Amino acid sequence: MAVEEEGRKRIPSLLSSGEENIASNITQLIGWTPLIEMKNIAKKDGFEARLVGKMEAYQPLCSVKDRSALRMIEDAEEKGLISPGVMTLIEPTSGNQGIGMVFIAVQKGYRFIAVMPAKYSLDKQMLLRFLGAELILTGMIGKVEKLMKTIPNSHCLNQVTNPANPDAHFK
Repeated sequence: MAVEEEGRKRIPSLLSSGEENIASNITQLIGWTPLIEMKNIAKKDGFEARLVGKMEAYQPLCSVKDRSALRMIEDAEEKGLISPGVMTLIEPTSGNQGIGMVFIAVQKGYRFIAVMPAKYSLDKQMLLRFLGAELILTGMIGKVEKLMKTIPNSHCLNQVTNPANPDAHFK
């Protein structure tokens, strides 16, 4: 019986099939993150099971939030709640989930408005703007609802209560 060599083995790659695998849109790369066996952690903590970690830093924006943002937008599209080029997405955010949402929304052709308190980090505000978000800085909790009443064809994905947010990690 041959002993299997440690290291890279049977790890699929977008380039390994011999075909040209080029994504036509960066959102197609979301979710295709590598797995790594975590033997040292398992051994240290006495795990009997195989422990595998997902390297979310390989997402386009280096965050697990890319996956859930894509799932929430696609879920709303599948349900007919939103359509690119027609709808404005308005989302309250502290920055992290909003960054993933604006990135995907703009790629798909949505206008995106991020609503957040002015006290939140300037670097997140700058990144949201750079990615294409319009920012509304406010301390008002009800600002999203007020905006939705005044902006036609608007929708809030509501990351806090949206079941597609956690479901993204199980699909």
